[in-house]
Amino acid sequence: TKPHHASPLLTTVMSGVCQSGQCIQGVLSPRMGLRLQEFATAASGMVGDSWPKSHAGGSLHDPSVYLLDYVPVDLRLEVSHAFVIGFSNCMATFAYLLRQKQFPKPALMRQCIGFVPGLDKGATASYFQAGGRPEYAIDAVLARCEEDVVEAASLGMVEDGVLQEALEALPACPMDDRFDLVRQALFQNSAVWPCGPYSMDEEQYQGDDGWVHYDTSGWSGQPGE
Repeated sequence: TKPHHASPLLTTVMSGVCQSGQCIQGVLSPRMGLRLQEFATAASGMVGDSWPKSHAGGSLHDPSVYLLDYVPVDLRLEVSHAFVIGFSNCMATFAYLLRQKQFPKPALMRQCIGFVPGLDKGATASYFQAGGRPEYAIDAVLARCEEDVVEAASLGMVEDGVLQEALEALPACPMDDRFDLVRQALFQNSAVWPCGPYSMDEEQYQGDDGWVHYDTSGWSGQPGE
């Protein structure tokens, strides 16, 4: 009898690493990379644009900013415009590294964010100094991009025409929809493993005096840690 050889798809899924050699770090396929790059680019702009125009200066309590709920609650009690732009800059850096065919792990994003053209370095510093992390932006991009892809598939919809053509021009791979493996590889050895969105449930902070009291016991003493 002839020996049985597992299919490339089965081998890839069982090993958790692409066997074709076309995936960055063995998990990020060309199509997945393009999807995430395009989503992160668009999301970065939407985050910055969603800051309330009436509050150009000062800070706001948990403002209604696109994808900001992927930042932990403790960091959203008082949010500055600079913090939001820094969050947006992380997404722009994620997209930039993907365009460079790099695997955008959090540590690499921290190293490169200051060199990405067009980003406000002061806002980036404000984001990190207030406790922001690249992981929160990555979490938001991965989660919402996957949500969009799954929803489109369930409704039998196709992606944006231009993007769809670009995706079809790239080689198909069993890893094209493995957001879970990309997430594991990106956050491997990371100091935090984010899992947003985080709900701002004020009821849990309600005190007997009618004021809202926030639990600050978990706040870090050092920004960015």
